[in-house]
Amino acid sequence: MNASRQQVVDYFEGTRWDYRHLWRSEKAGALHFGFYDQGIRNHVTALRRMTGYLASVVGITPEDRIMDAGCGIGGCVIRIAERFGCRATGVNITPFQITAAREAARRAGVEDNVEFVEADFTDTGLPAGSHTVVWALESVVHVDDKEAFLREAHRVLAPGGRLMIAEYLVREDPAPTPAEEAELRTWCQGWAMPGLLSEAEYERLLRKQGFEEIRILDISHHVAPSLRRLGWLVRLLGPTAPAFRRTGVLAPVPADNLIASAAQIRMFDAGVWRYKVVTARKPGDADPAVGTPAEPAP
Repeated sequence: MNASRQQVVDYFEGTRWDYRHLWRSEKAGALHFGFYDQGIRNHVTALRRMTGYLASVVGITPEDRIMDAGCGIGGCVIRIAERFGCRATGVNITPFQITAAREAARRAGVEDNVEFVEADFTDTGLPAGSHTVVWALESVVHVDDKEAFLREAHRVLAPGGRLMIAEYLVREDPAPTPAEEAELRTWCQGWAMPGLLSEAEYERLLRKQGFEEIRILDISHHVAPSLRRLGWLVRLLGPTAPAFRRTGVLAPVPADNLIASAAQIRMFDAGVWRYKVVTARKPGDADPAVGTPAEPAP
């Protein structure tokens, strides 16, 4: 499946109500899954905690300059600027999300430290070597040409810069069965995703672009409570989705979103995919003023 730029925009336009009211995106500033640890039970707290956890994985410091590829409504960029005082650029192709991100940054009082650019993150137009961290949280899955993103990330990063990708990686061994492949297609089509990569495929593409120090962390255990929450919503609303779609009661995008989410959860429960964090480094000596990546917080 190929997901065009317009399909991705249409998906996020069509699910605005879902994310706002069912996922509480505006309160959390997040469209992604949450990270549950250290006794966290609250959904919004877990969404915000994901940013802090990933910041520790990639070792963000006040001296860093972050590029958030697919920044959504700006929550990660804003929280990073608030916590570390560093500069950050959010890149996104969805106009209403860019507008919302800019307004959220103004309300948070960090508009002097952050900027939001309406652009394709496979071709940002940003200066080469202008950022020390490229951050991609559940966004590269929407790109057909993932190698183009990695090439652009390598170009935008300064020597010694770090890349962080958090998303869904498909099982390698055993390979998904034909029935599981069909379920994955249902999920991907409903979420405007061309398809999922495996660990080996990511590592191959990263090395091809010249990245080194590649690490892949499985954090599925910490994300599973978010999936259980999504599962509750699917059980509540999902059974009506096909009929409502046919009769026009529910628009195609939110109906397909529910159907896709059910397939996603089934494939997680079957072990066909896992939620993982991929990190890598562009070769070269980093600026001495910039801190080195830290180990993730326990």
